[in-house]
Amino acid sequence: MDQNGATDSALGLRERKKLITRTAILEAARTMFAERGYDNVTVVQIAEAVNLSANTVFGYFPAKEDLVFDRAIEVREMMVNRIRNRPVGHTPLRAMVAAIRELLSAWEAEPDDDHERMLQIVDASLTLRSRMPVLWDRFEQALAEALAEEAGEGPHAPRPSVVAAQLTLIFRMMASERFLRYVRSHAEPAQRDALEEWLAVIVELVGGGIADYAPRLDDSHAMPPVTT
Repeated sequence: MDQNGATDSALGLRERKKLITRTAILEAARTMFAERGYDNVTVVQIAEAVNLSANTVFGYFPAKEDLVFDRAIEVREMMVNRIRNRPVGHTPLRAMVAAIRELLSAWEAEPDDDHERMLQIVDASLTLRSRMPVLWDRFEQALAEALAEEAGEGPHAPRPSVVAAQLTLIFRMMASERFLRYVRSHAEPAQRDALEEWLAVIVELVGGGIADYAPRLDDSHAMPPVTT
């Protein structure tokens, strides 16, 4: 193996070790949060549970709440990129709905207990519940900025801002506890139809006013992926 190959192999091993450590931190944190409550667990206690220092944990998760909402930034970036780089003829609404369907399919493959545990952890903590509006505001702002840039408007222009608010509401409803409860109220064979029904109603009632907004005319406005 040449020197470059050895370097690539070593980098791959380091990344795998990082992923294993990150997963261990998350699992320990969520188990402790579920057992004791989010507000009754410290980062130091989580670090001790996985034989790490608190500074190492903060290196993976800059804030304690990131141990609960770790996927929020990843999902936000994915949604914004899908809308910014949607295919010709597709509107932001159509791109959002397609991305939601992909996310739901991925979440369906995860154990139901994981979703239930996360809902319980958030619901039991005033700190986490108060954090949710901040996450949604950032999601809406990122969408508004992407839409305004595409339209050649200012970052606070009304049309991109209103469209972003409606798109955020659609996604927010699909991530809500009410959605999960509704789907689970149906027998297993009918849950997929219940999911599609919920999404169809949201798009009809919330997205109707933006259904024809900004269809992509060509690929000249496609933007590179946004990262933070």
